[in-house]
Amino acid sequence: MSEKTKISSGQIGVFAALMCMYFIAPTHSAVNVASTGLMSTYGVDANAISYMVSITNLLEIPAAFVIGLVAGRKLSYRACALLATALVFVGGVPTFLGAALPWEGILVTRAILGLGLGCFMPVVLGVISLMFQKESVRATMMSVASVVFNVGMIVTTNVAGILGAISWNLAWGIYLFSLVPFVLCIFLLTPKNVPAVPATDASGEKVKIKLPVSGWVLLVLFLGGIIMSQSLFNLGGATIGAVVDNPAVIGTIFSLFSVGAIASALLFGPAYKFLKAYAIPAFWVVGIVGYVLWYAAHVTGNVPLFYVAIVLAGFGTNTMTVGVPMLLSTFVAPAIVGTVMGFSYVFQNGGGFLASPIDQVVSLVAGADAIMSSVWIFDIVVGILVLVGLVYVAKKASAMKAEAPATDE
Repeated sequence: MSEKTKISSGQIGVFAALMCMYFIAPTHSAVNVASTGLMSTYGVDANAISYMVSITNLLEIPAAFVIGLVAGRKLSYRACALLATALVFVGGVPTFLGAALPWEGILVTRAILGLGLGCFMPVVLGVISLMFQKESVRATMMSVASVVFNVGMIVTTNVAGILGAISWNLAWGIYLFSLVPFVLCIFLLTPKNVPAVPATDASGEKVKIKLPVSGWVLLVLFLGGIIMSQSLFNLGGATIGAVVDNPAVIGTIFSLFSVGAIASALLFGPAYKFLKAYAIPAFWVVGIVGYVLWYAAHVTGNVPLFYVAIVLAGFGTNTMTVGVPMLLSTFVAPAIVGTVMGFSYVFQNGGGFLASPIDQVVSLVAGADAIMSSVWIFDIVVGILVLVGLVYVAKKASAMKAEAPATDE
């Protein structure tokens, strides 16, 4: 694979368009801030609100899988980006219609929104992999994307809260921002700015959708890491609440997860330049320390430890969300990078869904009274197993790199 370090002004524009997409990618639950208004307007209960959010999250999975299969191969990345942003814009229709839209209509727009948001990761990371073929540069750009993703999550949630305080339906206005990347993609995501996806590999054979065993192992490890972080969000509030029953404190502690995530994203690119694949297990160690400190805070009732622990846990978790796609992109030909990005997103969301039933199983085994301690111990054990697996994958990645033709990396 040829190495590229210089990009045109048009490609910089493409990257800006992609970052606009990624800025609103983590918004499936942002409108939760308008739950009270929804319940009052439609006469629904909290379970209905939960279903409204989960239907979006659920449909992101098949959308990511399908768009990953066709992006850059059957459909151009430009067409996929326009489709994704258009679907997200439709998801913002309640902004205009408000209570004139029946509850079933709200659910339909949420489903359409999920299909759009699910397309974002395969498209964004697929195009980044095409434009930045030098690994160290690609790692840096994926790190930048992760920073934008996390900042977007914070900003859009707050903006939705401000708009939702005026009227519940205005919270949906955050999805109208998708019009910006839609317009940018029309003019910038052109063959001139985005390299064509090669139909053949280095040997001249047609590229097949094939991921090496180490790649599948990496995806399973990713699943484990996400299960850990989702357990933290599912049960962490109750753990803190048992020590200090103050919603403001609980909210502040959880907000620090994003601080750790952003720090990880900022450091991953430079670290990858020197450590390559070993940057992922090295950073993951920090996450494990976070879970150990969380358990210690739970046992001792030390509130300051919760603050430190969740920053480190966020650091470790985002190492996976940045590092896994980056490493996967080095395992396959450019033609199927979008496909493996889709696989990555499926495993990422799958971990979020599996966390709750796994926590319930742990509860059944350990007993309801011991659920908190058992879950945190379980997460620490999983974290150590994931670390061992990440070292194995890093060794395999290094071996594959050594066997590949020399580049100017």
